[in-house]
Amino acid sequence: MGSNPFDIFTLVTLLILAVIMPLNGIWDFRRLLRWIEEGRADARIKSYTWILIMQWGLVLGLGGYWVMAGRGLAPLRLIPTAAGWQWLAVGIGATVTAYTVWQMFTIIGSSDKLDEARDQIGELIGLAPQSAGEMRWFNSVAVTAGVCEEILYRGILLAAMTPLVGMWPAVFISSVIFGLGHAYQGPAGILKTSLIGLFLALLTVFSGSLFVAMLLHTVGDITSGRIMAAADQEVSGSPETKLNTM
Repeated sequence: MGSNPFDIFTLVTLLILAVIMPLNGIWDFRRLLRWIEEGRADARIKSYTWILIMQWGLVLGLGGYWVMAGRGLAPLRLIPTAAGWQWLAVGIGATVTAYTVWQMFTIIGSSDKLDEARDQIGELIGLAPQSAGEMRWFNSVAVTAGVCEEILYRGILLAAMTPLVGMWPAVFISSVIFGLGHAYQGPAGILKTSLIGLFLALLTVFSGSLFVAMLLHTVGDITSGRIMAAADQEVSGSPETKLNTM
């Protein structure tokens, strides 16, 4: 990592993830809502496409530099490993993942719970896929977020910050920055995703790899998409969406 842990790469990473990404998220979400209001049929797919381009572009750019600089995959926890107590963290991640799927089916199967979910979702319902085609695109976004955001926040950012401030402060800082990346969800969304980021960071540290967090993150986003689609369908009555939420 060099004698000075706070190098230009760390500064650029912080600038992108703590400033540019939150602003981009707000801009893209507001643009999506405007397009939906204007009646654009391709609004969601264009927004989904932009998310795919942004996240994979950042992973290729920042991750590519990390690898070419000879920093290796081990600090990013991209080499699968689990031994001893690390398996406990893996088990916790698997259990929470299974619970997330069960919770999705429970909510989708209850009109009352869907009403509650819709109230909590608010204007984020604009992200809900409206058709089978949009659901496939949304699933691609969910997988991308599960992979790319873990590499960016719990991989690159955590590894870059640890030599500078220490492991546990880096866990906290990376979690807050992850929350800021969801600023388009408002203050409550920032707090919620910061706490989720903290949990994912702890899973990453204690399991020794990103893969548990990647799985949980991906499943969480996929199930959220189905819940949003089902909640929206209760209002819009779109049968195509309903068929693809289960």
